[in-house]
Amino acid sequence: MAELSAGTESGFVLVDEKSPDVLQNAHVGMRVKLSSAPPWIVVYRTLENVHFSRWPVRLLRAAVVPPETDQERAKMASAAREVLPGASYTRALHVDLLAELSPSVLFGSHGDAVARIVSAALALDEEGANCLASNKVPTADEEYSKAWERWLAGQPHGDRRSGRDHSRTVKVSGVGPLESPIGDGFSLIVHAVEDSARLRGSADSFAEDEDGELEMVGPWRAAADALLHAAMALGAPHLVDQRAATVLTSEWNRKMP
Repeated sequence: MAELSAGTESGFVLVDEKSPDVLQNAHVGMRVKLSSAPPWIVVYRTLENVHFSRWPVRLLRAAVVPPETDQERAKMASAAREVLPGASYTRALHVDLLAELSPSVLFGSHGDAVARIVSAALALDEEGANCLASNKVPTADEEYSKAWERWLAGQPHGDRRSGRDHSRTVKVSGVGPLESPIGDGFSLIVHAVEDSARLRGSADSFAEDEDGELEMVGPWRAAADALLHAAMALGAPHLVDQRAATVLTSEWNRKMP
């Protein structure tokens, strides 16, 4: 693989189970070339820009390979016209893979702990959900909400969403460059528990809400809350004091000693 030339655009490529096979089987030092597109190879400009809703994933540092033929140039020009100005990503036909990173970095500097919680959410069964639910601490929701308030206080427009109940919050848009203190970690945990509830839960694991949408209820909803609490305390420890951290992790520690 050639060295990067001046002006070469580089960023990050996320690979999950829905990615093309050529990406799923790729390795560092390889040039990945799509025979056709879309779907394109999406190259995010910064780690903070990478958004995802599946786990596990691979995270690769990549350089965009400039188009070499008139046909490729036409395709890339067409792809560029579909990307809004100021978008946090670009589209590519070919990329050089420069390095592989631990995907836990997408959750921040304490991402390893969040990754463990996401994996536990994906493996959760009825017994585990009941265990987490039965260990719920009455003040955990309040401490979780307070941690969100502290995070909002540090965002440029956090005052727009402050002073509310954040006990069920997983992300907040429009308050700054980020939507949560641990990236997509909170949203991913809820999605993972929902997947586990569908796979291993009983028929009454979900119920319709006031809008007619299905939502988790009972121990599965309580289990999701418990994992969110742990992710806040372990993934964003700067937002909680020792007492709050003990409250927020008590359910997790009893389930996962």
